[in-house]
Order: sequence, then C-alpha cells, then structure tokens
Amino acid sequence: MSRSGRVGASAARLARTAAWASLLAACLSPEPRDILFQAQQPGGPEDIYAFRLRDGTIHRLVRADTLSSRSLAAWSPDGRSIVFTREFGDTAQLYVLDSLSGTPRRIVGGTLGFIAFPDWSPDGTRILFSAGTHERYSIYLIGADGSGLRPLLQDTVTYRSPSWSPDGSEFAVSSYRNGRSEIRIVNLATGAQRAALVADSTYVDFAQWSPRGDELLMTVYRGTQPLYAPEPREYGSSLAILDLETGRFTAITDSRGLNNYGRWSRDGRWIVFQSNRYESERSDSIPLLESLEVYIVRRDGTGLRRLTTNTWFDGHPSW
Repeated sequence: MSRSGRVGASAARLARTAAWASLLAACLSPEPRDILFQAQQPGGPEDIYAFRLRDGTIHRLVRADTLSSRSLAAWSPDGRSIVFTREFGDTAQLYVLDSLSGTPRRIVGGTLGFIAFPDWSPDGTRILFSAGTHERYSIYLIGADGSGLRPLLQDTVTYRSPSWSPDGSEFAVSSYRNGRSEIRIVNLATGAQRAALVADSTYVDFAQWSPRGDELLMTVYRGTQPLYAPEPREYGSSLAILDLETGRFTAITDSRGLNNYGRWSRDGRWIVFQSNRYESERSDSIPLLESLEVYIVRRDGTGLRRLTTNTWFDGHPSW
C-alpha cells in the first residue's frame, strides 16, 4: 500500500472512532450498557450478540446449538444477568444467565408453547413474559429464581410483550382480538385493566413503558392486518410514543419499510429498534429477515443511526 493509501485508511479509522466518540458524548450515559440483539447466519440458528456503543464492536454472548436458537435477550435492571429464550420451532424455554462467564439456568420448560419477550421487574426479582401460539398468547409471571410461575392473563384475546411500569405496580400489554388491537394497562395486585389506546384503522403492538413512567413506546402498523399476516411488507410500520397524561400521540420514525420492536435506553433519551428501511429492493426475492438490521434514534425522532450491516437477520434488540 502506498503512503497515501495508508494515510487514507488511517484517516478513515480515525473518522469512525471520532464518530463513535461523538455519539457517546452527545447522548449516552458515562457507562452505556451494550445493546443485545439476535442474529442468524444463512441456514443456521440464532445467536445472541452484544453491540458495544463505546467502540462499535460486536461480540457473541450466547451461542445456539444445532437444535435450537437463542433469542429475545434482555438485561436485568442491575446489568448483571440476562434473560433469554431457547427456541425449538413452535416451543421455547426461558433461561437466565447470571454472569456472562457462567452457565445459563432454565427457569421455564417447554410446556407453555412458544415463549416470547421476557421483561424484568424493576427490582430484578420477577419476570413477565408471553407464552402460547401466534394465534393466542397469554401473559405469565415467574420469579427470577424459577419459582412461583403463574398465569396473569388468559383469554380468547392474544396478549403480547408485557412491559413493567417503573414502580412495578402495573404492566402494559398489547392485545389483539377480532381484528382490533389495543394497548392495555394491568394492575398487578388486583388484575384490573384499563385501555391506554384503542386502535381503529391501524394495528398497534409492542408497548414499552418509558423509564420515567409517563409514556409508552409502541409499533404502529398500517391497516388492521395482524402481526403474523403472511405478507407484512405490504403495510409497513413505524414507531410512535403515547403520552399517558395528555393522550398525545407522536411518531418517532416514518413508515418506510418495517420499523418495530423499539426499546428505550435506560435514561429514556434513545430508542433501539429493528428495521429494513434501507432494503435495496422491496420484492419477494429478498427474504424479509435477511433485510432487518439494528438502529437507534433519539426519542424526538432525530439522530437516526444504523448499527449493524450484515447479510442476514439482526433484530429484536434491547438496551
């Protein structure tokens, strides 16, 4: 390589380093937590990875095996443990990894069907999760030590992606029945429910409580077609925030492609999500999962940044 080529490569590296440093200084806490996500290579199962915002590096945390994937990981509030699922097709098990160098321990077996979207209580002692089938999910609660498994919501309604309130007294949940979707809030002690949002011409999903407790982040799909419709490309999705006090509804992303499964940073200033918004061509020749990558955006919709650029599925991120 010529001297000018070496200088150019060095300048490019310095520019990338400076860009990450600028991002870190502008918006993140002094010790930002790694972003967890799952990734799949062609023909293989899904592994759990961590994206380190400090330097933009990616490292694998949990490796899959030939029979099952590892997915839907979430940090405990103290950042010491990770909960995740082990998927076997239409069934799954729930695991907790107490230290990154330790051995995962199973806390829920495969008798509940497919397990999805575990969410830690604010004190780190309990975990909410969805379980069932794509046609009918229920909500369960279990201790982080594997004790006290019990159902909280079981009905003909599909309940998805529970999210704890910051004080641990309630949780938000997405529900779907007879072509209508809602975001509901459930009191943990009494089981009483109230509607936070009732959709009419759209499908709302994956409500996530903000760290301050005053807002819900959610995915909004065009049309009322259910989430697991055969061809979700046709209607796209965007991220939006609902102010729980005023009822004000604010879009965070446009609806270019799929933009979904958004989660808050710990300080509530940023959102991480998956998207195929920069897919080169929107055609059936490109598998949907192959085009999904991980992005972050400020809560006001500015600062959109793509974090991963791979040749297969990167998605379901959490902070």
